[in-house]
This record gives sequence, C-alpha cells and structure tokens, in this order.
Amino acid sequence: MGVVSAVEWVPVESGLFSSAAYRGSARQLYLRFRDGKIYRFFDCPVTVFNEFIAAASQGRYFSQQIRNCFRFELVCRGSSGNRDCRSSQSSLMEQLSASVLLAKARAVQQCDISQVAGSQE
Repeated sequence: MGVVSAVEWVPVESGLFSSAAYRGSARQLYLRFRDGKIYRFFDCPVTVFNEFIAAASQGRYFSQQIRNCFRFELVCRGSSGNRDCRSSQSSLMEQLSASVLLAKARAVQQCDISQVAGSQE
C-alpha cells in the first residue's frame, strides 16, 4: 500500500485543493489539488498543516506560507497526466525505502565523523 493511500486525507473547502494529509513521523505535508495532482512537502511542521486546514482561504495560506517555503515533489499527476496515483504507489514505497536507507546512512556517517573527531583530540 502506498503512502498516498495510507495517510489520512482531510477534505477541505477550497477552489484549489480537495484535501490535505500529514505524516508526523516524516514531517511531510501532502496536498491534493482539484485536478488530482498530489504534492508532498518535506520537513514541514504540523502547525503548518493545522493552520492550512483551519485557514479561511487555503489558497491564500498556501501562497503565503507553503509555496516556495518547503522542498517539494510531485507525487501524482492526477487524471490528466501519464503517471496516475495507483501506478505511482509502488514507486512511492521505493522512494520511502530509499529515504529511510539514506537517513540511516547519514546517521552512521555522522557517528563516524564524531568518532574520528573525538579520537583526534
């Protein structure tokens, strides 16, 4: 099961967005646009998700607080693109696995750097 179907989507009343989701363990915000596109925003605090949901205008909040503020990627192109959500779920799992492996590798690398620095003192 892919992340897109595993997260809990919250419907929003917006001309631009249809729903939003948040993965607290990864600090990732997911926004589903009305055209079916889904974007994932990285290193996003939960307060941004909560404020987005509560905003009088999600479009305005997005423009002022999310767009150009967080690294992001297109997860699903929606119904008009070549890559639809169902076919992208396996690649999402592969991406998540790669992200976890990369994070573990960076942690080991940091540990190694700390040990080398400590032994040189």
